[in-house]
Amino acid sequence: MKQKVEVAIIGAGLAGLACALELQKNKIDFQIFEASDGVGGRVRSDIVDGFILDRGFQLYNPSYTEGQRLLDYQALDLKPFTPGVAIRDGKSLRIVVDPFRSKDFRYRLLKDLPGSIFSQLGLLSYFLKYLITADAQISVSADISAQQSLTKSGIKGSLLEKLFRPFLQGVFLESELNTSRKFLDTVLKTFLRGIPSLPAQGMQQISNQLAAKIPSENISLNTKVLRIEGNKLITPDGEIETKKIVVATDPSTAISWLNLEVKEMHSVSTWYFKADQKVNSIVRSKPLLFVDGKKSGPLTNAVVLTNAAPSYAPTGQVLVAASAISPNEHAELIEVKKHLAVLFGVPTDDWELIKKYEIKEALPAMTPPYSLIDSNQINSDLFVAGDHRATSSIQGALISGTNAATLVKVSLGL
Repeated sequence: MKQKVEVAIIGAGLAGLACALELQKNKIDFQIFEASDGVGGRVRSDIVDGFILDRGFQLYNPSYTEGQRLLDYQALDLKPFTPGVAIRDGKSLRIVVDPFRSKDFRYRLLKDLPGSIFSQLGLLSYFLKYLITADAQISVSADISAQQSLTKSGIKGSLLEKLFRPFLQGVFLESELNTSRKFLDTVLKTFLRGIPSLPAQGMQQISNQLAAKIPSENISLNTKVLRIEGNKLITPDGEIETKKIVVATDPSTAISWLNLEVKEMHSVSTWYFKADQKVNSIVRSKPLLFVDGKKSGPLTNAVVLTNAAPSYAPTGQVLVAASAISPNEHAELIEVKKHLAVLFGVPTDDWELIKKYEIKEALPAMTPPYSLIDSNQINSDLFVAGDHRATSSIQGALISGTNAATLVKVSLGL
């Protein structure tokens, strides 16, 4: 097989799809080459016995500006979570919600918010400061770790250890909070602007919606690129000649091929359980993320997904997702069930494991000093896109893909 294309995009993840859409808008010929059997990269879902299982617990924030531009939110039918967390603190359960956006449990805030009055004032000051800080200003500010930034602002003690660390380690997929303060501030602003949600039919719908705008003949699935040689892609079936190449593969492959700075990748495991209705009595069937303020087991967080999106399960069934990061991603099932019983305060022995996903390279690490937008151009004919070139998020993947396409356009003299 010998094929010629103007622009070759390697990878049909979110960055590759966003790149293709921008090229398409500018009437630039392209072809996507994807090694797997479907689009989406790390944003894919499976259906098992009528349950929708995202490949690793994920949420989408509707405040993502690139998502707002590229996606049809009404068609996605986004199902919001309650903006807050349920903190298991020994035998008690603290429920901390945004009192301005949630009527549920708002009157418990003063009682349930952990920490001293001084650390709580530090929290208020932190949020007020970054709520009015422009994104551009955040991107050029001096960088330190999230842990340093929080403690420097007075967020320490039980407020840090029972609320912020348990919550943020599920966002960053690392427990030491070594992630860049720039990304922390961006995340906090995102949470204040939008409520994390699930598409009614699974996270895969985000990928499918992007791909649906691209002619099917422009996406070659099950086509593995072995290597790049100048302006050629080498595949098991032959060579593909092209003017421009955009590498939108997984981060490790892109970094290896292009000799980019190596980045640590964070892993996560997610267990999906068919649970019983008892779990819904804990927080009146509200979709709240549960974390453990006492670190009494391997799990990072857990949530009753069907409290947000009943469509994730057959009628009347309950679906629970539980996730763990390193070094607990290989925890035994008995340990996971035991910790779930602690988190939710109900028996879990009879819960049926539907499937476990081990995502070895779920998110690129974002350690300081970090640039929120890295260059997408390697040379005049070679480009790179992905969340590892921006922020470790859906927004980062989308905007990186769009930026790469813009640079390709310029390089073509259009």
